[in-house]
Amino acid sequence: MDIDSLRRQLEEAEASLAQLRLVMEVVGTTDLTTGISNRNGVLEAIERGRRWMNRRGDMFGVIVVRFPKMPVLDPGNAEDMELVKHLAATIGAGVREVDDIGRLDDLSFATVLADVKPGSITVVVERVTSHLLEATDTLGRAGGVFRIGAVELLSSGHTSDVILDATERLIAKAPDNGSSIAQL
Repeated sequence: MDIDSLRRQLEEAEASLAQLRLVMEVVGTTDLTTGISNRNGVLEAIERGRRWMNRRGDMFGVIVVRFPKMPVLDPGNAEDMELVKHLAATIGAGVREVDDIGRLDDLSFATVLADVKPGSITVVVERVTSHLLEATDTLGRAGGVFRIGAVELLSSGHTSDVILDATERLIAKAPDNGSSIAQL
């Protein structure tokens, strides 16, 4: 085989791999680079919360943490992926093991809180904020700024997309390294 033929085969294999990754990202629930839930996994967790609320009446909440000054990360760079994992772990330290944590996109993480009591989302947001502020090295590598939007669900009548849209609007209202919380 000649070198051009090998290059074409490599390009075809890389294109196939890229296509498979795209399919996995579209239909899968796990972020392939970090191993935590992706946007689909977060939406699935919200749907579980809605179903549980319909059956038992238990409230749930959704918290989204955005790092608006996060540098562009390279999925092939181990240090960049380690930063993402560390941010997820830092956020996770502020929630319970039963709560789901995921990565919505390159700048945002979400956690779905199961079975919350009225007003308790404020306590969880304060804990997550505290953990992020204490992780100064990690926070600095993530651009030094975060904003949190959080909703406490009083009704299961909202779709997952509406719930995430509500958190997006709250993030826009949140101050740097602060939060905006509402009930929905």
